Amino acid sequence: MSDPPPISAYGKLPAVSSVSLSPSGLFMASINDVEGKRYILVRTLAGETLLAVPIGENKVRNLRWADDGHLLVRVSKASYRGYETNEVEVPTTVSIDVKGRKSAILFDHDPKFSVIYSGQPHAYQIDGHPYAFATNVPKEGQVGITRLQSETDGTFVRSFPDLWKIDLVTNKIELFAHGSPNIDGWAVDPTTNSVAAYANFDQNSSIWTLFHGATPLMSKKSRRLAIDLIGLGRTPGSVLVLDQTDGDKLIEVERDGTTQTLFENKAITDYYFSATTGLLLGVQVRDSDLVFYDHQRRDRMMALGRAFPGKTVIYDSWTDGLDEVVVHTDGPGDAGTYYLVNMTTHRADVLDNDFPNIPGDQVGAIQLYPYKASDGMALDGVLTLPPGREAKGLPVVVLPHGGPIGVSDRAEFDWMAQAFASQGYAVFQPNYRGSGDHGAVYKDAGFGEFGRRMLTDMSDGLASLAKDGVVDAKRACIVGFSYGGYAAMAGITVQQGIYRCAVAGSGISSLPAMMDWITERNGSPSAGLTYWRQQTGVGVAGAPSLSSVSPAVLARQADAPLLLIHGTEDSVVPYEQSKLMLAAMNRAGKPVQLITTKGEDHWLSHGDTRVQTLTAALDFVQKNNPAR
Repeated sequence: MSDPPPISAYGKLPAVSSVSLSPSGLFMASINDVEGKRYILVRTLAGETLLAVPIGENKVRNLRWADDGHLLVRVSKASYRGYETNEVEVPTTVSIDVKGRKSAILFDHDPKFSVIYSGQPHAYQIDGHPYAFATNVPKEGQVGITRLQSETDGTFVRSFPDLWKIDLVTNKIELFAHGSPNIDGWAVDPTTNSVAAYANFDQNSSIWTLFHGATPLMSKKSRRLAIDLIGLGRTPGSVLVLDQTDGDKLIEVERDGTTQTLFENKAITDYYFSATTGLLLGVQVRDSDLVFYDHQRRDRMMALGRAFPGKTVIYDSWTDGLDEVVVHTDGPGDAGTYYLVNMTTHRADVLDNDFPNIPGDQVGAIQLYPYKASDGMALDGVLTLPPGREAKGLPVVVLPHGGPIGVSDRAEFDWMAQAFASQGYAVFQPNYRGSGDHGAVYKDAGFGEFGRRMLTDMSDGLASLAKDGVVDAKRACIVGFSYGGYAAMAGITVQQGIYRCAVAGSGISSLPAMMDWITERNGSPSAGLTYWRQQTGVGVAGAPSLSSVSPAVLARQADAPLLLIHGTEDSVVPYEQSKLMLAAMNRAGKPVQLITTKGEDHWLSHGDTRVQTLTAALDFVQKNNPAR
């Protein structure tokens, strides 16, 4: 068995990510590390590099081909609004003309638009021509286009985006659909060059309605984000609606209003659409096979999955004819590998490895661990074991995910979990109630449980592992980021007697202060503030006050040392939240330290600060809870 690699091998950003084939398979795009610098590479399938676009300080969120000659790159960069606490993550989209070897920011050439907009652009070919569809709000003064609405107190002004169609060859921009205060998304039909349907959510009545033109197709009372227009259905004119208001239903709605339920009480984890028609090709159902509606495509993909037994397989992209497929695998002996699979010759060639400096025998075993919460709810989590160690009486790190609602951990390679496992720790990533990919009932159970059963779900999982003899419950620490950072602080304040130490990254310490910050940024009322109140249970009978589940308020109850880690460019949870916890712990005379990662955001997007974060967290856990 090889020696464990240095911790930097785990903390570095992946050497390759987001590998994507162009529609006909002429080119392949990816994000690559080249001699310590990150680039978007566009290559032929034979490996010839056509373009190497430096990323610099930008963070690439995804790559999407419009056609073989045009690539859309969604990027973001932190921008200051104020000192330390008011970071804003500025998103924009770059269009790369592969054949012309040039790039342009969408909307940049038209002075009436901002290049900063939050919506995710979609790319389609219409009559063989590439277009992007994106939401944007023209600058003030464009009469008849910009719509502004004052809130009741007159202190907050909100703008509402329209949907715009952008010719990626000529850069011509034209209005495609008007927005309004209540529009909740559009579905574009590229074959008819029209809006197939749009969704409307009235925040006052909580009524969600699906429209085709002026005709309502379906309407339902719903909590925000519990029902969503996903995209086009399987046939022209139909659209997909995911309805999680009272269970899980994936519904196909025809233009005449007739509906067909495609899946019920099944958790859909991925959707696959045609790059040219936009129609639904298939879905991935949790704990089930990939479902494709075309029998030949389904048989091919199922055969492809069987070619990688024991691995987690993700189908990243494929050509229109399904002749070439890019597959990503990880799991036992595999820290992440991209393959180019030729479906005709049945040949699979390795393209790149995510973490090339982590040997296969140093990848700890990964498994899904089912257990029950103290109230009887069936839950699960991901258990990663240290390589070469017997799963018996192990020291353990509880590593809860962020979110909290709608996010989950899967049984796959996780760089932070594997780093702790490489040092001898079992790592448990609980999918506490509220987690995604488990269905609506599982997810909805998390609302109002922010500082209550979500926390006990984690410690219940730890207790179950200890009862099974896998871990030693007296040798446990908790490490988390975002909501996981809150859970780490709460695990030693709201709860006691469970963890020997806690590492909280980018976590919320004061819920009242967080609510004030969200209100300041978004206004009141706002969709963001409403959703936060639903998560935390504000206004729900019997729910605890925000202060009673705020670690900074309860610092005197802390029963273990705490390490805080927070980036100065965090636009989701302000850096001030960690400063509040630091001050509260110091006043209470409790052991605490704060590591400030300069220039880092909420997602640990930078390789150097990611290594710094991982090293500090591991050193702290090893000091307070030695593995050996």
